[in-house]
Amino acid sequence: MKGEQIPLSVQLRSSASFDTYYAGPNQAAVNALRESSRGGLFLYGAAGSGKTHLLQAAVREAAPGVRAGYLPLRELVQRGAEAVDGYAGYPMLCIDDLDAIADDTQWNHTLIRLLDRLRTEGARWCVSAAAAPERLGGLLPDLRTRLSALPLFALRALGDDDRHQWLRRSAHQRGLELPDDAARWLLNHLPRDTGNLLAAIEELDRASLRDKRRLTLAFVQRTLGLRPQ
Repeated sequence: MKGEQIPLSVQLRSSASFDTYYAGPNQAAVNALRESSRGGLFLYGAAGSGKTHLLQAAVREAAPGVRAGYLPLRELVQRGAEAVDGYAGYPMLCIDDLDAIADDTQWNHTLIRLLDRLRTEGARWCVSAAAAPERLGGLLPDLRTRLSALPLFALRALGDDDRHQWLRRSAHQRGLELPDDAARWLLNHLPRDTGNLLAAIEELDRASLRDKRRLTLAFVQRTLGLRPQ
């Protein structure tokens, strides 16, 4: 990892990179996240649109020596708002799943203070949620105002054709040729979010090297322990 990760027991996916994200209709959001040097962005979209992938990619690919932090609020909410104490000093911070704490007043106040500090210190940050700020119920007006002032990017889930192309490209980047029928089978039998699909490709890559076999539909099914229903 290039950037210096914050001292929290949060595991970033090894597969989370900009190169492994198939932008499709979301190229503008990817460009903004990669090219921004300071200030904030707000990404929103349904599950499977790639919010977590992009935020983790931004943290993993931060410049060498830069303290870059990833805050998965859905995982941290049970720890209480004090879990983010000390993060304000980081020049790069990605805050995921804001909707998980939208109706928690203490968390709202904590994030208001955190965002104000990031802005004052000229940091670079990104916040993600399932919906745009004005559609997130429970947010305090002061937090909603701050988030609504950021550049907003709506992430659209990939269509079947784009997802199929991305899956085959991801395999090709690992030196694998994924047949069309195997790609279609994966899309029909696995969760379609990028994390699960990339994990499947990684498992197939290891199995192909171990068994010295090329990918076929039967090999894919056997390796993943699944069969058509």
